[in-house]
Amino acid sequence: MARLDEVSLLRSKAATLARTKYAMRHGAEISALCRASVVLLSSHIEAYIKELGEHTLDAIFDNKVCRSKIAPLFFYHISKERIENIRSGSDPEKISGNMRIFVETDSLMWKSTGEFPAQISATDFNKGFSNPKFEKAKSYFSRFGYVNYRRDFLIALGRNGQSTINNIDQIVDTRNSIAHGDPNATKTPAEISDMIQTARTFCRTTDSIFAKWCSGNLCNIR
Repeated sequence: MARLDEVSLLRSKAATLARTKYAMRHGAEISALCRASVVLLSSHIEAYIKELGEHTLDAIFDNKVCRSKIAPLFFYHISKERIENIRSGSDPEKISGNMRIFVETDSLMWKSTGEFPAQISATDFNKGFSNPKFEKAKSYFSRFGYVNYRRDFLIALGRNGQSTINNIDQIVDTRNSIAHGDPNATKTPAEISDMIQTARTFCRTTDSIFAKWCSGNLCNIR
């Protein structure tokens, strides 16, 4: 992942300062660089998952995948906002208006066979996904119908699978603590280096197993 290079730049700057004889004097700067590294790393993991999803949406449309192969949950997420507007309403007039919007904008996308008549909105599909802990990533991929993500991830990484899951969750938890102003939520340059390696392993493994599933169930995405 090329985007991890900028996290490595921040970590490298912090590590360089930590190795000087003036490390104590630069303690606040080192901490700030490490905290920024964690926030940026978590953001990049989230962006990677979303981009993988967006690429898959494009592949489904470009390869004219028949909608009979698509999981029902997929359709909910391409229309989630319109569905929720209908479901949450209590006033018949507003419900009718929202129902008309759904019919006019989404109904053609919901046919059970044939290719999608228009490009699928990644903005709509990705809504609700953020803070990429492992279970949230698992839930995101289930939108496509991929329900064995955890199993395949653990098989792919063997004895390192669960520790990678735990470490990904720690990255996100640390990011959340930083975002909520916890002054103790920081990591050392060495710990940031381990986090970067965790992110690489997570993204590489996810890409491999999801692409394999797509190839067997939807279309090739790689």
